[in-house]
Amino acid sequence: MGILARKSRVSTIFWVCIIVILSYLTWRQDSRNVFFLSRQSCIEVGTTNIEIPHKSDENTQTPGTPLAATIGKVTVSFGGNDETFERAIYSHQEHNRERGYTQFVLRERLLGGLWSKHAYIFTVLSQELSKPENERLKWLMWLDRDTVLMNPHIPLDIFLPPAGFEHINVIVTNDRHGLNNGVFFLRVCEWSLRLFTHAMSLPFYRPEVKLIYSEQSAMEELLNYEHNRNVTARVPQRWFNAFPPPPLKRKEYAYHARPGALLIHFASDRDGLRHERMERYLNIADSHTSEWRVPFEETDYPREIEEYWKRVAKGEDIDTIIGRVERRR
Repeated sequence: MGILARKSRVSTIFWVCIIVILSYLTWRQDSRNVFFLSRQSCIEVGTTNIEIPHKSDENTQTPGTPLAATIGKVTVSFGGNDETFERAIYSHQEHNRERGYTQFVLRERLLGGLWSKHAYIFTVLSQELSKPENERLKWLMWLDRDTVLMNPHIPLDIFLPPAGFEHINVIVTNDRHGLNNGVFFLRVCEWSLRLFTHAMSLPFYRPEVKLIYSEQSAMEELLNYEHNRNVTARVPQRWFNAFPPPPLKRKEYAYHARPGALLIHFASDRDGLRHERMERYLNIADSHTSEWRVPFEETDYPREIEEYWKRVAKGEDIDTIIGRVERRR
């Protein structure tokens, strides 16, 4: 367990070549249905635990049990040693250690711009899928490096789809601009591998598509295709992708983190004060204050998550469900 840095330039060149080849072959295979990603391959992947001496169904475990070791975290951080970002990555260590999560951290650039993110996710997915089925991680949790883990009492498996939703392959949140892929969950399966192959290919094969937010917009474009909507779950942003609480005497919105939240995502730096905000909450996280380290059972998570999936099962409108949850204080 722990943080695994990937620094091999040979490996980098190899995986970039694989990405290019797969992208070309996939698009050539069927240009009419290029974004139709088979759902069946996902359901059959990752059904056995790793590093656990017994087998158990992923949808029947008690939250926070060692089965959570089948979830891995993935992060990218390069471009010089930034102490604040390093502290943010390190803030996950206690959570990882106590719950058995592996965190993969890319330390070298793979592609230009922000596309190393997709390339590294593709790499980790490929590595996991190349293992025997009983040795694979089941899910990956992507985390931007500007996320601070605030409450290690929150197990990640509570965010995964319950029984009856085995077809869900990706769990995302939106902000006011649309998809925010700073934090999301991804099933380890062929569908996911193809998703990121297509996402990295999009600028070359669909240059007419405007990618306002680079790789994030590419991912959003693909998830909005009809073939992919039924395998995508969009959940309330504050569950695991919340933004920092507002300053005192400022209005609180649904996207703001509250005490007891899993983490805080410091996505914006328009005012140049992101590091200052991060340091403040890193110090709070390091202080182990009970205000933020709320036991899982005492948070709103159990009630909200149960209600969310029950309403989804009834076929209710997803925006209505999320709005109902987010209006609560």
